[in-house]
Amino acid sequence: LRILKTFDCIEVTPEALERDWKWLSVQYGFGNQKISLAEILKTRSAGQRYIGTDDGWVDCASEAFQHLEELAEDRARFSRLDLFRLQAQHRESFQITGKDEPVSLLKKMLALKPAAPLPEMAALGSTLRHYQELGVEWIHFLYQNGFGGLLCDDMGLGKTHEVMAFMVGLLEQDKRCKPFLVVCPTTVLSHWNNIVRRYAPILKPVIYHGIQRDLTRALDDHQLLLTSYGILRQDMAALETLDFSVAVFDEVQNLKNPQTKRYQSAKKINARMKLGLTGTPIENRLGELKALLDLTLPGYLGKDADFENRYVKPVENHADEERRVQLSSLIAPFTLRRKKESVLDDLPEKIEDIRTCTLSEDQVKLYRDAVSAKGNNLLENLKQEEKNIPYIHVFALLNLLKQICNHPALVKGKVDDYQDLQSGKWDLFKELLEESLQSNQKVVIYSQFLGMIDIIEKYLTSNAVDFVSLTGKTTHREKVIRRFNEDPACRVFVGSLKAGGVGIDLVAGSVVIHYDRWWNAAKEDQATDRVHRIGQKRGVQVFKLVTEGTLEEKIAAIISKKRNLMDSVIEESDPGIMNSFTREELIDFLAGPTLMAS
Repeated sequence: LRILKTFDCIEVTPEALERDWKWLSVQYGFGNQKISLAEILKTRSAGQRYIGTDDGWVDCASEAFQHLEELAEDRARFSRLDLFRLQAQHRESFQITGKDEPVSLLKKMLALKPAAPLPEMAALGSTLRHYQELGVEWIHFLYQNGFGGLLCDDMGLGKTHEVMAFMVGLLEQDKRCKPFLVVCPTTVLSHWNNIVRRYAPILKPVIYHGIQRDLTRALDDHQLLLTSYGILRQDMAALETLDFSVAVFDEVQNLKNPQTKRYQSAKKINARMKLGLTGTPIENRLGELKALLDLTLPGYLGKDADFENRYVKPVENHADEERRVQLSSLIAPFTLRRKKESVLDDLPEKIEDIRTCTLSEDQVKLYRDAVSAKGNNLLENLKQEEKNIPYIHVFALLNLLKQICNHPALVKGKVDDYQDLQSGKWDLFKELLEESLQSNQKVVIYSQFLGMIDIIEKYLTSNAVDFVSLTGKTTHREKVIRRFNEDPACRVFVGSLKAGGVGIDLVAGSVVIHYDRWWNAAKEDQATDRVHRIGQKRGVQVFKLVTEGTLEEKIAAIISKKRNLMDSVIEESDPGIMNSFTREELIDFLAGPTLMAS
């Protein structure tokens, strides 16, 4: 007789369906033989390993039957989440058998379809695209089944519209439903408020923010409460006493760290459904992915230690493709991700171009001096494996080198007299800008350094080029954005990463210039997608400026190589980004320039 370590199929037959539990018969098929899940688990709990059949001995300890203990203790009764865990483990051989309504309802749920049709959404003032309708249907499926999830559509595909449409449908279905909550970065509050007031005034949005905020007054005759992550943390004692139909966390990567008060406050919010929104793929730092799903779908991914051993170590440390596919199948029902190129046939083309330059003599001297004065001790430290990596000091020096690559005036404190110093990148930038403006295009420029933004502003002013700028100090964001998009005379938008890279539409622009490279490709994409999004009528040209022979060139190569491995949610200003690089890569970063001045 043979030892049977795998089965041919798994048959699930619904016997009764209740609100939270499904009463099921689960059978594993081995040729002409069938063995129930209950029998397999009973054998294992008795300390035995094999079950005898006519065709051989079924090995109950084989890989095919791992992780079954995570399902409900009563092996005839499964929660909805148990079903998705079971399906994820056995997707290829999973079969629903039986007849009548229970089978139909079970198949519909596993196909991620709501049991009841979507409401009319007659009060919605915008027309949804087909993929957006599917997104609303998916959110409705989550809500009906008591699930939460992560909506991870590409930037610019209209996640706000999908959520807004879903809320309108719920309200039309039940005029007395509990209020909705949206938590987002402060910079995005006005965007939410404007979109909802324009397309779904039935939701009666109110911004709960500022010194004079009053929660009781805000909830009076308002269905949608809009607030920031900072207020969520500060006013948690009051907010946790409320009940919401839906709690939406926009730019949910702000909650990636479960140790923060911000995350813990979000956990305390009482809502039937919690939904996270992010335009960056949630697939790189698996521990952070788990934190976000623990927030929106508590308990589904199990304990941290088990998740670490089963997925994090095999996938991140050993590139275990089988475990990666298992995890992908496990989270697929609760994470919706669509890319622009797959759903927007009418979106104009986006062309990305890396333009290189060389250091000027001024820059070469500054670069070498910085590496010599501050880099040698760091290099010695990095070369000794037994010593801890001084990430903060490495980050500070690399930022200094990046500023030297941008313009010597940044590190010499001569922003007002920037013309007195030479920069290879500045010369390249001026050429690209002039060419773009002469071809009658509007230009969007990003830099992570405020000093660089000052220099660009001075140059535009001296050349009589009408522009607007957006940084963390800007007070009237909406006015700035509206002027760029609507005023033909306004030719240029200059923005910082944090202020101008999220939560705004810049579709009047058709050229994007990333003056300096960010550590994270996802951050660049996020900023670019302020321009390349729904409403864009022209093709978008994206220029990324890189200085040859410097750490910028090395960063560009690593970002390209690790595009899908880099952590898509880590903050640009966080020295923790250095953890993404190996000791050898950091040593390479700190080398002197390899090209002579032009």
